[in-house]
Order: sequence, then C-alpha cells, then structure tokens
Amino acid sequence: MKKFKLPAVLLICSALAAFSTQAQQPRIINGKPASTSTYPWMASLFIQGNKDSDNGGGCGGSLIAPDWILTAAHCFQNEEGNAIADDPASLTTVTLNTDNIVDMAAGAIVRSAKRVIIHPSYNPDPDASDNVHDFDIALIELSTSVNLAPVNLYTGAIPAHLPSIVAGWGATVGEDGSEPSDTLLQTQLVSSTAEACNLANEGLITSNMFCADGYTDFDTSDTCQGDSGGPLFVNLAQGSMQLGITSFGGSDDANCGTPGSPGVYASISALADFITEHVTGMTLINSLAEVRTHFNFYNPVTETVTIPKVYVDNLIYSVTLKLKDAQNLHFFLATAEDSSDDPNAIPSFFDGVRNKLILPQVKVGADTFNVTLRLLENTENYEFVVETADDL
Repeated sequence: MKKFKLPAVLLICSALAAFSTQAQQPRIINGKPASTSTYPWMASLFIQGNKDSDNGGGCGGSLIAPDWILTAAHCFQNEEGNAIADDPASLTTVTLNTDNIVDMAAGAIVRSAKRVIIHPSYNPDPDASDNVHDFDIALIELSTSVNLAPVNLYTGAIPAHLPSIVAGWGATVGEDGSEPSDTLLQTQLVSSTAEACNLANEGLITSNMFCADGYTDFDTSDTCQGDSGGPLFVNLAQGSMQLGITSFGGSDDANCGTPGSPGVYASISALADFITEHVTGMTLINSLAEVRTHFNFYNPVTETVTIPKVYVDNLIYSVTLKLKDAQNLHFFLATAEDSSDDPNAIPSFFDGVRNKLILPQVKVGADTFNVTLRLLENTENYEFVVETADDL
C-alpha cells in the first residue's frame, strides 16, 4: 500500500437527506441510456434459428467500414451450439441508426448480410476444441454500404485499470439472462489485471482475450446475454475506439453482474490480422494517449478533491471535498451538485451499508490511487477520513 504524500479523496452530498443505502443504477446490467447519435456505428443483429423459423437470437455489433460489421463468432452457432449454422448470412439481419430496436426510428437502416466470415480457428465443438471460446470474432459484409461514421479500432496493448464503456441491447437482469432492453444502454467497466482475469476463468483465458469488470466490490455493471458481439470501447476526441468484442462470462455460480466475476472480451488487437485480411478502409489506432477520461482529481493548491460522478442510490452527483485536517487526511463536503451521467467520468460509489465512499482512480500528481473513505460517526456535515489508499 502506498500512502498519500498529499491528501487524496473525497465526498458526498448535502443535497441528500442521508446516506442510507448502497448505490444502485437503473438496469446492459446497470445500464444508462445511450444513443446511436453518439455511437452511430452501433449495430443490432437478429439471427434466425434456422431458415424456416421466425425465432432467433440477438447480438450486438459495430460498423468498422461502410459495408462491414464486426461481431462475435459464437452469435452464429447452430441450435446444438457445437458448430456454425449453415449459411449464416441468410439468417442474419443488421439494424443501424436507431436507439430502439422494437419501435424503430424513422431513419433506421436495415441491411441483410451478403456474407459472414468466421475466424478459421474458432471451434465451438467441446469434443474437438481445446477452447470453445477462443478466436471469438466474425465479420459481416452488408448487402449494401451505409453512410454512417464507423468506429475506430485499437491495435495496441491493453493495460490493466483502463476505464472503458460497453453498450448493447442485451439482458438487464443477470439471474437468467432475461429481460432484454428494447433501447440501447451503456455502462462503464475497467479492464482487469491478467491475474484477476485468469483466476475468475481458470483455464479459459488465452492471448486473444482480456477481462473487464465493475469498479468496486459491489458494482454489478456488466454485459449479459444479447450483448454478445457488441463493443467494449473508449472515447477519443476524434470519436470512439473499440478495444474488444463481448464474448463470454459468468459460471455455474456467477451470473451476469456478479462482482468479482469479470466479463471476457475478444481482443481486437490480438485478432487484428483476421480483420485486415478481409476489410479495408478502417481507421486503426495503436495509442491510448487521447482517451477522454475524467478522473477523480486532487488539487494541492486548493486542497480539494473533485469527483465528477458519484452514485448515491439512483442519483448522480458531482462532488468537491475540502481538506480539513492534512495530518490525519480528514475531508468534509465542500459542494455537491446534481450531475449528468458523463460516460467518460470515472464512477465513484457511496456504500451506505458500510458508510464508505469508494473512489476509484484518484489522481494525485503523477500517481493514481484507489481510495476508500469512511464516513465519521456523529458528524452532521459529512466528514470523511481516508481509510485505504492503494497505489495503482
């Protein structure tokens, strides 16, 4: 554990009557509304169960060139789940440019698939495959091109603790993968360490995968059934940049949205050769320098900590904490204002059960800390003391 040389951290809200319950967000899992006007490259896929059926399943995808969609290979499995369905292109419909996929917008774009290309090393047959989740990537060539801005693709290394965003129309309740969303939702995740990823998915993680999880030990943010094939991405000044493809997660005892059970994503960087073999006209970027992330920030001049987004119950606040006692690192609430849900702001959480404020990724000069603040008892002005400050 690395201790702060300068105080760091923070929070919460005089606007509230009290901190009484664990932070919760509207139900992706813990999703907030998103829009195809912000993410014009978001695609919804419908894949028929077979050619004679109106039934099928939904997946997500992303427009990476005017006539190409990137998604997951497992979206095209046959009904038995041990092979790719026959002629998957004939079963596939792609919808773009609408937030709601049931009551579609007037400008919605619907395309059939000209062809579907599955990674040649993907094999979902458990009797013949060493890893049925590996190489989980596929490309859809659209019947005709669309005039929408594609997403950029990331080809560099993926560090741990990287703030990211996932979006989709998938299930909003983790217990059984039910209750898909008609409207596009997004939530925030952070990339896991390799150790945490491997521990949660023993024997399944390869160099073609990485994990992302919620920010705290009670943050249930996650992707779920129906989000498969959708993007994990970050925002840049020049638009969004996709890092991963929603692949799999959970286990026999860990449903979607289980803290400590990170979701697994196919790495675009590791599988880029497959993409570039078939698709041209993409924008490839190998730097994270321009990621638009709004960190929790300590200012030593004003002795304040600025927290752009704190979840308290179903409300969101922007909070400033003022240093009260530098020697003991005590803070009290300076301001607390209602805040909009900025998807680029690092989320912080108030745990009312334990009277703790959890602040991921607090910037103190060149250092970054995960901080837990404990609410002091018998205080009427929301005084906090630093309980832990773990160096990232």
